[in-house]
Amino acid sequence: MILITRPIDDAIELQQELKKKKIPSLIDPLTSFKFQNRKIKFSDAHVYICASQRCVDVLARTKNINNIRIIVVGKKVARRLKENDFKNILFIAPDTKQLTKWMRKKENQQNNYIYLSGSIINDTFVSELKKYNISFRRKVIYQTILKKSLNRNTIKILKQNKITGVVFYSKTATDVYFKLLKKYKISIATLQQKYFALSPRIAEHCKKYKIKQGVIKISAEPDQTSMLSLIVANKQLINIEK
Repeated sequence: MILITRPIDDAIELQQELKKKKIPSLIDPLTSFKFQNRKIKFSDAHVYICASQRCVDVLARTKNINNIRIIVVGKKVARRLKENDFKNILFIAPDTKQLTKWMRKKENQQNNYIYLSGSIINDTFVSELKKYNISFRRKVIYQTILKKSLNRNTIKILKQNKITGVVFYSKTATDVYFKLLKKYKISIATLQQKYFALSPRIAEHCKKYKIKQGVIKISAEPDQTSMLSLIVANKQLINIEK
């Protein structure tokens, strides 16, 4: 069985895809989000960095900003922007590394960037922007809320050693998961789980918890289609009959 740690809407979508492949899964979101109740001023003078679906949710609630200039991380984020009639998308990057590369170009470096983010940021991305002297301001538009406990059913199935794979879409979810295992006195060593990471950065973060490299599987691309393919390719390794 696969444990999906994503926020509920995204988790349900992945669960439905896994069901088609006859791979059982359990949803227990480790993070949730709360939008800031404050008015945000947008300007044609800025280029806005939109790197998450939560950003799209905030932008979609704001009236008369459909022509703001936006650069995007992820095809799914871009698709949701287009579904909400945002037309002035300058660039769509598969990940923040490629976005930074685009921003470093001479014709783009002089732009005034606003990084629309949650209360928890991609610190690697921010470090890269600073490293290459790319001028930006950060605007927090939603709060990330960390879960303080696992669902009762999740705890039960973990202790029965029936969860053989865990999906991580963020470093934050990784931290919350292993912290909660410790809270419930569940030993990582006895679980014999495989970990499916959306990116090398998340996979590297797993090693902080003394996870052996061989049990960490990395998605070829940082998107749900690649993650699904990765899980299906490792169907036998996760021993779904357990």
